[in-house]
Order: sequence, then C-alpha cells, then structure tokens
Amino acid sequence: MAILHPTPPAATPPPTGPARERYCAVREQALAELHAFEALGSARVRAWQLDRLSEQVAYARRESPFYRRQFAEAALPDGSDGEKLLAALPFTTKKDLREGYPLDLIAAPLTSLARYGESTGSTGSPTSSAITYRDWVRGNVSTEQSVGHHYGPGDTVFVAIPYELSFAAYDVDRALETVGATVVGVGILSAVCPIERTARMIAALRPAGIVCSPTRALRLFDLLTEMGHDPAALGVRTVLYVGETCSPAKLAKIARMWQAELVPAYGTTETNSLALSCGHGRAHLTEDRHLFEVLDPLTAAPLADGTTGELVVTTLVAEAMPLLRYRTGDLVSIAPEPCPCGSVRRTVRHHGRASDRLLVDGRPIDRLDLEEAVLSVPGTGLYYAAGMRDERLHVRVECAGRAARQVCTDIADGVEARFGAAATVTEVDRATVGRAMDRMLKPGNLTLEDLEAVR
Repeated sequence: MAILHPTPPAATPPPTGPARERYCAVREQALAELHAFEALGSARVRAWQLDRLSEQVAYARRESPFYRRQFAEAALPDGSDGEKLLAALPFTTKKDLREGYPLDLIAAPLTSLARYGESTGSTGSPTSSAITYRDWVRGNVSTEQSVGHHYGPGDTVFVAIPYELSFAAYDVDRALETVGATVVGVGILSAVCPIERTARMIAALRPAGIVCSPTRALRLFDLLTEMGHDPAALGVRTVLYVGETCSPAKLAKIARMWQAELVPAYGTTETNSLALSCGHGRAHLTEDRHLFEVLDPLTAAPLADGTTGELVVTTLVAEAMPLLRYRTGDLVSIAPEPCPCGSVRRTVRHHGRASDRLLVDGRPIDRLDLEEAVLSVPGTGLYYAAGMRDERLHVRVECAGRAARQVCTDIADGVEARFGAAATVTEVDRATVGRAMDRMLKPGNLTLEDLEAVR
C-alpha cells in the first residue's frame, strides 16, 4: 500500500561536525590562496613562484625518500636566487617514477594520504600518485572554478572518463556537484555501463554536457545516430574534453556535429590537473600550484612562449608527492599573449606526446600536425590512423563526402607538400574503426595495429 505524504519532507540539513568543519576550513583557505594569486598581477607571478620553489625543494629533500637520496651529496644554491636553484635541479623522469614505485616519491605519512592512484601501465610499468586532503581540496577548488564557467544548477553532465585508479574523474565529479550540476558518472570500458548504454542514457536524459575525450564524443555521436537520434537536438551545450590532444580540424568537426562548444582540460596521472579552461574556453595553467618550463625535448634548452616543446613541471605546494622538474613527455606551447578573461595564469595548448612523433625519412612529424593535414582535406570523415610500414608512412582514413580514391590522393599530395614525405593512403570504414575504439581506453591513440586487430 502506498504511503502518501501530504507535504514534502523537509530538506536534509548539511552535515555538521569535525569533518564538515575541516572541509570548510581547507576549502576557504584554498579559495583565498587562489584569489590572492590572481590578484598578484602578471609581473609578480614569477617571484611568487620562486619563493615557493625554495620551500618545496627543502620539503622534498627532507621528506621524500627519492629526493633525500638524490640530493644527499648535491650542492644546491641556498634558494635566495630562485632562478639559479631551478636551473641546478636535476630532472625527474618517468623512469624515476617507475623505479620508485609505489612509495619512494611519497613525502607525507601514509596515514595522511587522502587518495592514492596509479597509471594504467598501458605504455610500461605503472607509476603511482598520491595526494593529501589539502592537496585534494586545493585542486578541486581550481576545477570547481573552471567547470562553474560552463555548468551550473539545472545542468545534467555525463562524466565519461575513467574512474578507476586516477583522480581526474572524481575531481570533475565533485566540482560539478559543488557548482550545482547533476552528475551521471558513467565512466568508460565498464561491463556495467558499456558505451552503448551511455549513448541510450544520453538520449533519455538529454544532458547539458559531457566530459570525455574528443574521440569518445565522436563515437557517442555515431551510436546515437545509429539508434535513430539527432545528437545535435539532444541539448548537449558543452563538451569538456580531456585525455587526448586534438587538431583544430577534428575539433571543428566535433563542434559542428554536436552543435556544442568544446572546452579543454589537461593533466597527468602524477599531477592531476595542469590546465583548466576559463569562460573563454582557453586552458589556463595551474601556475598557483605548479611552475612550468617548456624545453627543447632533445637539448633541454628553454624555449620562448609560443614555441612548441616539452612541458616540465615542478610542484610548488604539494604535500604528498612533490615533483621537481618532472619531464612529462608532453609537447605544448604556451601562448605569448594574455587571455581576454584577465587571469594572470598563462594559457597552453597541448600538442601530444614527444614519443608519438612519427619518424619519416629521418624527420619527426607530430601526430597532431599530421591529423590536421589529413582531416582538413574535403571529403574526409571523422577518423584516421597512421603509422610506419616498410619505412613508408601509411594512413588509413574514413572517407565520407567524396569519392574515396580522390580523397586519398588529395591527402597523399597534401602530406607530401607539407612534410616532404611520401604516404600510402587507403580508406577505412567507420564500422572497423568503431570496433577498434570500443576496446580502447584512449581511442584518440588509434593505430594501424588497432585496426588490424579487429579485421
């Protein structure tokens, strides 16, 4: 028998007690620190960062087993000259993190850790990461400020990135909750919620936003279309894309298909967020928590803003896992001009990983540049894969708008004109691409081998 309530139940009051007081105190301090940083003015940012650099180095030398050994006999500057101190620090590499797995780089007592995570290990042995409660709230406040530009009360947002092992999904999840959005945590590659179910839920719930990789947004579009829906009519307003780089040509196609704005966020397993978008959709570096360098990947020489190079990250306020001059292996360029939003934090564009460059006739080609050259050709579809076969560049591409033979010829001509490299270009059908992508954690890294595995 149904029980009818003549009046709705009273709203549940917010939790109180020590845990709530702790959260509020840490959150208010984090917000105050972020606002104080923004009030510095661009001219004072570097000096502020260098002051904290000396504190972070001293902390790492004292508390981290890895850095304690590394600096045992090192004669570092005393920190009064931050630039000299930074230049004197040796690099920390992915190899160091793998060899130090799981706890060698942890500087805080294990009992003080709020979260522990690991990389997927898809490109080698796993690396670990950890954050204290203060680390976690500091990062979450930054993410909250970012997502608040794009979502708010009344918005339903799907979070379609991995929840397992990493921090990013939970970080975005909690930030969305804080700004008043309704969160649907579908994750990816889940037996409980495969991508087909995610597509059906999007059609039923009509969310305002999706958090996913660009290629996952394409796959969801395809599935919804196959189910008889018009994805552009489902109300998706903003796609917050993470987890992979994307060429302007591909981003433009996704935005046009969904009739939605695409905004970026960028981070790594070891650091969580490193760049978060503003209201103008530009990714701002988290310079209140990290010091960034862009260096030549081969010589480690510093590069000017606007030049593409390897991103090197030094934490400034990390408690659990300080990292000093960590070579991310990611290629980025930092914009030389300020953002119209007025933030003192510089904006960055991610160009992919240095290891993803293709060596063609002895010359490196960035995958993002190749993607732009391929997908900007009229008649190309949404997907492509490239790799080397018998010392020759091979490209497989979906052809949608014109005869496949002519599209492939135009791509080959364009690649040769742009990169001076001969390429064999052939068509691939969307069904083959879909089967390959549905097996991948990072579908944006689609390779020739992935396509061959599902033939």
